[in-house]
Amino acid sequence: MKIAFFTNSILEGGGGLAKYFIDTSANLIKFFPQLDISIITLNEDFVSKLNILLSIYYFKDLIKGKVIKEKTEDITNKLGKVKYIKCSSLNSLKEELKKYDVIYSKNEILEAFTLKYLIGYKNLPPIIFGCHTPIYYPIAKSFHAKLHNFLYNSFVYRYLTNGVKKFHVINSGDETRLGKLFPKKLIVKIYYSFDFDHYLKEGIFQYNHKFDKDKINILWTGRLVEQKGVDDLVKIVNTVNESGYIKKIIWNICGDGAEKDKILDLIKWQNVNYLDYVENKYMPSIYKQNSLFISTSHWEGFPYNLLEAQSAGLPVLAYNVSGCNDIIDNKVNGILVEDINQFKNEILNFIDGKYKFCGINKYIVKKFNQDLIYKQLINLFRSVEDKNIC
Repeated sequence: MKIAFFTNSILEGGGGLAKYFIDTSANLIKFFPQLDISIITLNEDFVSKLNILLSIYYFKDLIKGKVIKEKTEDITNKLGKVKYIKCSSLNSLKEELKKYDVIYSKNEILEAFTLKYLIGYKNLPPIIFGCHTPIYYPIAKSFHAKLHNFLYNSFVYRYLTNGVKKFHVINSGDETRLGKLFPKKLIVKIYYSFDFDHYLKEGIFQYNHKFDKDKINILWTGRLVEQKGVDDLVKIVNTVNESGYIKKIIWNICGDGAEKDKILDLIKWQNVNYLDYVENKYMPSIYKQNSLFISTSHWEGFPYNLLEAQSAGLPVLAYNVSGCNDIIDNKVNGILVEDINQFKNEILNFIDGKYKFCGINKYIVKKFNQDLIYKQLINLFRSVEDKNIC
């Protein structure tokens, strides 16, 4: 079977989708050596032009230099036998995608528009949409978040995806939401597979920073955008520090994005380390130096940073939203909270030693069984290859 993983964006931008495409495609070939897998994107020049259009939509500058975070060499090394192909035009993209038996595409409207109108579903092999962008944002404050909820939960999304054979959802929330738009037979929930033990072994790349091990280190990592709850993070850091705990803890913050200035304002506190964007290969060494991982995300698909933190045995404190609550079993391998006040209080409880978590790594490995998940994925691909699903 020949499988193409497709997204408009280059993998060098990093992020959860890039990690999923890289890890899943590389491991699928290890589990099923007979597969022929490629990751197909548009090239840097095309993406740069595309970002000009997206800049108009997002009201901000999205230029090439800002989106390249990871080295191509590091990506190809991880991919192993998986091919990474960048297309310079829509015609070359069409000709490349036609070579495969199954296409697994990112589920965003931009990809749907490309496949429906610029190429045409009828000209392509069966397509699966992987729902890595949530269908619904539960805490939608900005105009763009509200617009997203309208577009993805209306006839617009249903129309743009009417040539898709199946939807792969990665959390229970999207499984329910999509069930209201499409027949449930088209929806398959399969969680991320994650090689927890191997991830820690990648920690040979040591990040150059001296962590204060005499204090409780609290880690936050992610894109500095609305989705990730940057405003909440700022409020939490300020409130906890003002509560008299400043000498007991260190805040370690990793990431880059449009709301970076809000994090830079936190450097006024002597116990805040802002590490900026950190390449993926250095992150295992950082997780190992921390005691607690916090996620202030207002919505998620299936967050890799929670899985990465759990691989290092870190308890996770996060909002009770889809994706996070698929990973965390409350008070077992982390804590789920309902609002910012509870978030702050639970951090204080952790600092005061009211929570003791043991065996998190073993628990999470058992919960997300790699062998089972990859078998489920290959069955999903075979189901659209072998049958003419309407």
